[in-house]
Amino acid sequence: LLRNLLENSRRHAAGTPIDVQVVATEGGGLLRVLDRGPGVPEAERARVFEPFYRPAGTSESGEGAGYGLALVQRIARLHGGDARCLPRDGGGACFEVSLRSATE
Repeated sequence: LLRNLLENSRRHAAGTPIDVQVVATEGGGLLRVLDRGPGVPEAERARVFEPFYRPAGTSESGEGAGYGLALVQRIARLHGGDARCLPRDGGGACFEVSLRSATE
């Protein structure tokens, strides 16, 4: 899950730093991978988690098959959580994964 998020950000962040945050929450935690790439348009934020979906302009790069984020969401859900794509303040993308505590 984390490797896929980091690889996705590396691919789209155009050489800018990638930030990772881990935040404890009631009953679990949040993992965030944030980049300063072009971001994901609001209309496509849910679709990027569909298997083999690639936003316009990314399929031409030849990198990736469009399945990494679908795996991220599937893994998160298997662990009682979920994944979502959000805009990053100041530009870029934030991929946030919520996970349930193992003791829940």
